[in-house]
Amino acid sequence: MKVSVEEISSVKRRVHVELPEEDVSRELRKAYRKLNRSVKMKGFRPGKVPLNILKRYYADQVHSEVGLELINNSLKEALEESAIELASQPQLDRKELKEGEPFRYSVLVEVKPDIAMADYHGLEIRSERLQVTEEEIEAELERRRQNSGYLRSPEPPRPVQQGDYVTLDFKAYSDGHLIRGGEVKGFQLEVGAGKFNAEFEERLVGSRAGDFREITASFPADYGNKEIAGRSVTFEVEIKDVRERVLPELDDDFARDLGEFQNLEELRTAVAKQLEEEHRERIAEDNRRQLLDKLLAANPFEVPEGMVEQELQQMLDTFRFRLAQQNVTMEQAGITDEEFKKRNRDVAERKVRTTIILEKIAVQEGIELTDEEVEQSLQQKAAASKQSFEKVKDFYETNRLMEALRYQLLQDKVVAFLMEKAQISEGREGSS
Repeated sequence: MKVSVEEISSVKRRVHVELPEEDVSRELRKAYRKLNRSVKMKGFRPGKVPLNILKRYYADQVHSEVGLELINNSLKEALEESAIELASQPQLDRKELKEGEPFRYSVLVEVKPDIAMADYHGLEIRSERLQVTEEEIEAELERRRQNSGYLRSPEPPRPVQQGDYVTLDFKAYSDGHLIRGGEVKGFQLEVGAGKFNAEFEERLVGSRAGDFREITASFPADYGNKEIAGRSVTFEVEIKDVRERVLPELDDDFARDLGEFQNLEELRTAVAKQLEEEHRERIAEDNRRQLLDKLLAANPFEVPEGMVEQELQQMLDTFRFRLAQQNVTMEQAGITDEEFKKRNRDVAERKVRTTIILEKIAVQEGIELTDEEVEQSLQQKAAASKQSFEKVKDFYETNRLMEALRYQLLQDKVVAFLMEKAQISEGREGSS
């Protein structure tokens, strides 16, 4: 076998392979013997069809099958001989197989670029200062208070006010005609929240349960419901029910009602701790992004397009899987495969660039991932999801996710190494 490599670009090679005539002849003889045992031709007993007759009727088929067999049997060895590690699926350029001649073919392959890495020790990172303000704590306490609210009928009954929750039936008309889907019963909205139509909600103020009202409101052209977008709509409304939202006092009783705290001070301390942990995770992610930005900027290189396509397909498959969990199809989500890939191409390319650079650093620094580290990660995932280790591991293996997990864990390990070597200056003001 003769192998030669033509360099097309920094990430593309064309591998030319030539197999000797004796290999071709040997495989042809084997193929015709096999064919002779199975073919049925009038006037000949099984296995007794003359070779020249077989060639007359089956030469094209045999040559095609033998050519494919020769490629399958030699390509791996040819790539190993060329010291080529594929970055994506090769593209085959197959020549016609001719009896009595060597068989030639070539493959266009992509390889990972050989990067002359810029120095990555001591990268400068400006980290946000870790701090939790009293305003943040108060805002989180108020959020929890709002979530603990409940609805009740006002006593004594009163007219609708801003912030009330109103249940109503209505019919919607435009130009005197009932709009398609415009008859709705049991519709609930929060007056003044602006989630439906601010003009409509404002005109509910002052009404009472049992009232009938006619309300005209205009909807913007980009409104979600195309039946009323850009139209002036008249509603015939019956107020069915009015409820007010009642919020608990922010006191020790409120803290105890949450079931975990003895008093408000304990709750406040827990909230501060939670916010601190959230900030710490966000700052760590921001520092990671800064570090990767610097690595990418300092190491420009041509990206194998096949790797980008593979990454895009993985992202698309993940997106489609998440939609399916919500019983939603791509069509229902209003996006095609092509649109998804177009929107996410830059993200996919960044992921590929990051992977190539971190893999290079891992090799240069001798950073490897152990089976124990993979098992520890699975144990953590099992604990977080409150499932058994065996169940989580089986899920990753069944869905062929172990390799992706190993890749991610190795990247995390390299980033941790780079962070240890980085020059991190604290004090940048936060954005939250």
